[in-house]
Order: sequence, then C-alpha cells, then structure tokens
Amino acid sequence: MFGVERIGQYDVRKMDDNRYAVALNNGNLGAFVTDKAGVEELRQKYNRETDTVEFSTMKAEEAPEKETNKGGNWGKAIASTFITGLGQLCDGRVKDGLVDIGTDAALGLTAFGLKLGYANAFVKAVQNGTKLGLGGKAAAIGLALTAGAFVANKIHTIVDAYKGGK
Repeated sequence: MFGVERIGQYDVRKMDDNRYAVALNNGNLGAFVTDKAGVEELRQKYNRETDTVEFSTMKAEEAPEKETNKGGNWGKAIASTFITGLGQLCDGRVKDGLVDIGTDAALGLTAFGLKLGYANAFVKAVQNGTKLGLGGKAAAIGLALTAGAFVANKIHTIVDAYKGGK
C-alpha cells in the first residue's frame, strides 16, 4: 500500500510491515493502529476489495475560487437605519434581528422611565424652589448613558446589516 487509502470514513496509512494507522476523515477526532486483518475488515465493511490511492490532480489554476464579496449591502443597512434589526431580518438572520429589535425596545423603555423620573424630580425642585436632588441627577446621568447605548446599538445594527453578519 502506498500513501493514503480511503476506506469509508477512514484514512489508512501503512506504518511498517504489519501495522497500519487508521484515522477518521469526517471531521471528528479518532485514530487507532491495526494490523492487516483489521484493514481487511474495514474493506469488507465498506465493500472495498483492493488498495486504492487517491491523489488530487487538480492544479492550482483549476481550483475553485472562493467568493470574495467585499462589498456590503446598502439596502439592508438603510432598512436597519429606519427600523432597528430590519436589515438582519431581510438577510434571514431572524435571531439577530429580533435581538436588535428587543435591545432597541428595552433601551427605549428604560429611557422613558428615566425621563419620567427626571421630569418628576425637576418639577418637585421647581415647586420647592430648591436645586435638583441626587435622584434627579442620577436619572439625568442614566438617561444620557441610555441615549448613548441606544445610538451605539443603532450604529452596530446598521454596520452588521451592511456586512451581512461577517
């Protein structure tokens, strides 16, 4: 036997006179060493009667080219500009689109709650003629952070829709 023999899902290599290295070739990990009788059992199992060696005769020029789509999809990016996650949904990535829509909705609800808290603290401060309290300041800071997260999520969604999840 010369080189590598493929028997079913195994690659068989001759190590010496009566030892053969057998390894899985289906992407899983697994290998063992056997004798000529073990190789014959594999051949019978997979209906292979003789030694065969498979060599690739494909030249580098004939090899199939990989797709190099360097351009993005502006239509999906524009869709995500108007409705967060719509570009992902159009791309068939439903889970990513729903996550982006859910994040957008959660940030919107958080901002709404913080806005109400800030407005309430501001009105009380004006009615009492005092400065804005710690709760009002915390609500204003939280509102600013939430607005930043909202913008970051929007930018991420647009870029992700343009690149197609790459």
